Amino acid sequence: MPMTHSDSFDAKAHRDAVKRVRGTVCYGALAHHFGTQSPTLLEARIDGRRPYDELGEKVVSNKYKRWREGKALPSEDTVAHVSNRSAGAVRLDYWRDLPLWELLAVECPPVPRLHRIIEHSASVRHVLLLDGEPERFGYNHSPLDRKNALGLRNLRSLDAFIALLALARKGEQSEDAPQHYLPALCAFDILPYVLYGHSALRYRWEGLFGSLKRIFWNVIYVTGQVGQFPVEEVQARLKALEADPLTSLTQLAGIRIRRAPEELPL
Repeated sequence: MPMTHSDSFDAKAHRDAVKRVRGTVCYGALAHHFGTQSPTLLEARIDGRRPYDELGEKVVSNKYKRWREGKALPSEDTVAHVSNRSAGAVRLDYWRDLPLWELLAVECPPVPRLHRIIEHSASVRHVLLLDGEPERFGYNHSPLDRKNALGLRNLRSLDAFIALLALARKGEQSEDAPQHYLPALCAFDILPYVLYGHSALRYRWEGLFGSLKRIFWNVIYVTGQVGQFPVEEVQARLKALEADPLTSLTQLAGIRIRRAPEELPL
């Protein structure tokens, strides 16, 4: 069943936004660990750089601020330096190279690459692939059913979130509306849990939501079905988790709607 995005968007602007979000997540990892959102203080705490020299001239490089602005990403030297300064606690390469960014590309990744992303996590394999050994030609990827989609949703993990997005893009590749809509809806369900559990992603998360919505949650199908994925819903759920981490959030993907039977023609 073919699908189209309900609103067109500028591909270059989207790529720029994803790069900015990617850098912001890396910045968020620093801000959380080093206890400040100030670019100047981050340079002082990580690099030992004073904001002004002896003559009173400003000497801040703004290299970390540039990540947040989408102008740069952490280099390998910076990754190693930050790892050393944080005793290995901050893994910038993990956030910089997260498969999430591939899944936010305008062009859908090829199915073999989507399969590799799905297979990466043992917990995801346990739900989708029975955690068995791959066959001669790799794992057998069956079409996603509701039970497995909800099983992934119930993991509430970043790995499960990424796998659900990969499955949604696989549905996009095959132009199969149910195979796109169900994992996309499950991903929306667990986004508040993912944000709550990962400070790097939670930092200025609205930009991440905007990029996700353009690719996954702004789709109209030929049937006329359109999902409702308001940012206000994520905001409310995240606040509920912050107030009580044990709170139980309503899961949209688990709701079945009863419909009145259609009248038979006379």
